[in-house]
Amino acid sequence: MKLIPYSRIGEIDDIGRAAVWLASDHADYITGAGIFINRSMTLYPGFATGG
Repeated sequence: MKLIPYSRIGEIDDIGRAAVWLASDHADYITGAGIFINRSMTLYPGFATGG
């Protein structure tokens, strides 16, 4: 858990909420984007090397 900036493991609902948002009119300007649903793990420098 110390490697997770948000201090919790992602849940199925986290993916579901993003999918619902993408399917809504609120995301109508999103095209060809990669959306990472990982609570900033790709930005955490120590994660790639195990801490």
